[in-house]
Amino acid sequence: MNRTGLHYLAGALALAVAAVHLYWGFPRLVTQIEIGMVHDPRPITFVLSSVLIIFGITRILDGHDPKQIYLFGMVLMATYIVGYAAWHTVLGHGAFWPWGPGEMGGHHDTGFIETMVSHLAVETTALISKILETATLIVLGILYVTYDEAEAESPTARIPTNS
Repeated sequence: MNRTGLHYLAGALALAVAAVHLYWGFPRLVTQIEIGMVHDPRPITFVLSSVLIIFGITRILDGHDPKQIYLFGMVLMATYIVGYAAWHTVLGHGAFWPWGPGEMGGHHDTGFIETMVSHLAVETTALISKILETATLIVLGILYVTYDEAEAESPTARIPTNS
């Protein structure tokens, strides 16, 4: 696969990640707004990060230098992955909030791997999300590492072609 194919793959994966996070976050954000209480930070962060993903894709399509956008995308994908793991382990499903589940929120009786496997086995959306995020992280990493400075100098080099 050439770089143009990788660009399209990265864009499609990133859009899929944004779609999954909007699918999960938007209805919960609306509910939080309706009840007037933010009891979970994930809906607003998922919606905002989805908007940032779409903004990043449009910046690349507008011909801006993609290297920083690749880096930002990799950081965001890693944050999603690490954040999921932290939320379900060390953060105890929001036990840090005053109204959180408290001690009941954690998984003190299971190890990290077992906790992750058990959550991903029953949360299909989360499993799909982690697969998409990991794939996006890998593709963006390849694009970042193989980025050619000459590509940045040529405005036409950033325009996708069928070659």
